[in-house]
Amino acid sequence: MTDTSDSSSLRERLQDPSWVLNPLTDINGVLHALILSVDGMVVAASEGLAREEAEGIAAMSSALHGAARTATNSALGAPTSTPVETVTVQTQNGIYMMMPAGSASNAFIAVAGTDKMPMGVAAHTMARQARKLGEHLMSVGARSDDGGTS
Repeated sequence: MTDTSDSSSLRERLQDPSWVLNPLTDINGVLHALILSVDGMVVAASEGLAREEAEGIAAMSSALHGAARTATNSALGAPTSTPVETVTVQTQNGIYMMMPAGSASNAFIAVAGTDKMPMGVAAHTMARQARKLGEHLMSVGARSDDGGTS
């Protein structure tokens, strides 16, 4: 059974995700942007992405990240705790990129774009937004069981 408390907590701490997602969706060729928890739950999605579709993408992204981490660390002989910094999948139909939002936030940012999406611009903007999101999530106190901040 999946614990959704991490994704709920992320949603509560984020409140309005537009400041994270809008700079990404403003990039030419970007179709959708997501913030997702490491356990594959949707934290926020750009306008125009149906909730059901976003949930499927988030779940598959979590699996993709886990597979990429396991395969990469195994192939490189790296410790299993070595994090993946970016996952990029490019097909003839477009590009999908995801990266963690800070080192301890348990959140990811992902973008999907056409083959016209400038990967360098998207990666740079994602890194900037991921850093800001990670800093924001780390600066907002987590809720304790009694409703106070810890």
